[in-house]
Amino acid sequence: MDWNQTKKRLISLAAGREELQADRPALLRSQGWGRAEDLKAERAVSLCVASGKGGTGKSIVTAALARLFSAHRRTLLFDADLGVGNAHILQDVTPARTLVDVVEGTAKVADVREPCSDSLDLVAAGSGVPRMTYLSSYELHLVAYGVGELEREYDYVLVDSAAGISHQTMAFAEASDIVLVVTTPDLTAMTDAYAFLKVLYTRRPETQVLLAVNRAEDQDEAERVRVRIGEVCERFLGVLPGSAGWIPLDPAVVRAVNHRASVVMAEPEAPASRALRVLAARVLRELARVEPRGLGRSLLRQIGLAGDAI
Repeated sequence: MDWNQTKKRLISLAAGREELQADRPALLRSQGWGRAEDLKAERAVSLCVASGKGGTGKSIVTAALARLFSAHRRTLLFDADLGVGNAHILQDVTPARTLVDVVEGTAKVADVREPCSDSLDLVAAGSGVPRMTYLSSYELHLVAYGVGELEREYDYVLVDSAAGISHQTMAFAEASDIVLVVTTPDLTAMTDAYAFLKVLYTRRPETQVLLAVNRAEDQDEAERVRVRIGEVCERFLGVLPGSAGWIPLDPAVVRAVNHRASVVMAEPEAPASRALRVLAARVLRELARVEPRGLGRSLLRQIGLAGDAI
């Protein structure tokens, strides 16, 4: 069955959600995808880097972590900002294909990988493609199955999440082994970070969360931000996020971005780069304690429970 036939069949089934849910495995297999139970148990440990609002430097942190993690083990960087992905920019690559091709049924996730170094690969999202921000349940299943098949080749999977609390964003966060929330000392950023944490903990109370404070003037300011968010979380959510550290306000970051590079590669001795290496070491220690659940498999569960039919 080709993609057009599959779309027609999905549309014909859309009126009955239960029928569509029951028929989805057959539809996936007709496109050449395996069964969820066929995916091996050996999987990468996953980290989702998220933020409550845009502009906190989430993608800059993710790009740096990807480079630092890949110095130790084989790493996959997955751009989950599906409508306006820009992870490729900070790796200075121009992907020939993206997740748009996966959603359109012309490629699998493994087909759209773009090498960034010997031990770092990127799966790029579409940029300027509005429909990618509102994928159907079936389209998200295509992505999730592809991730599940691909992640067995890696030790780490880093998810560069979209900002905010959309269904897609929360699905990736809930499916990841650890979530790193990036905020800044800006009041709106802190407020939105708490909003993100509230939704995440409500949907998956056992989520392991780390907090990183970006663009802080000094360690004292970063600590005040951490304490403030922690106190609100303890009071209203009954949980306390862990601390991953902080990154100073550093003009080297802007220079690196303008050269399409991660700051840890462009200016490794810059204050931000040194802080990011400390942060990466802390996150790696936490990841080493995790029993990987499998990002693809966990994402399939999230979509299966919450996804809507086309």
